[in-house]
Amino acid sequence: MYKKERFTKELQIDKFVKMYFDPELTLQKCRTCTGYAKTWSCPDFDFNVRNYWRQFSVYRVIVDRVSMEGVASPKEAEERLAYEKPIFNRQMLALEKSTPGSVALYAQECEECQECARLIGKPCRLPETMRYSIESLGGCGIRLVEDLFEFGVCWSDGTTIPAYYILLGGLLKK
Repeated sequence: MYKKERFTKELQIDKFVKMYFDPELTLQKCRTCTGYAKTWSCPDFDFNVRNYWRQFSVYRVIVDRVSMEGVASPKEAEERLAYEKPIFNRQMLALEKSTPGSVALYAQECEECQECARLIGKPCRLPETMRYSIESLGGCGIRLVEDLFEFGVCWSDGTTIPAYYILLGGLLKK
């Protein structure tokens, strides 16, 4: 068995926008992703992301730090993260349902459908479960995690196994 730790902090949206909102930077990074514009949870959007954040007052930041202890290869580490991601996202949706006036943020892009309807120019098939990530909405997740929780984000170059991976999401509250 491996260790999974959850970290939570609340942040006023005004402070978040001032300190961690940089849509130009995040859009630039999104454009380098192989999944860019292939799901409805990814940019480009037909709405203003700053205004999206401004409709809320509090961001309850939730991070799961998933240990890679016992992992034998970088591929196995990626598989562990892939296993944990839908669990985390379902938990974010459950929190949303139990918190009136809130909207969940997923870890990374939405993967609710095998193939997103965006690819064929159709509306989202599952709007009741499709959610955005902090980065897709212009938030600097790495800096946020480092500042709020005082630990870094680990990466792999494909040949190394990080000590842990993180899943970043949370809840936006009115």
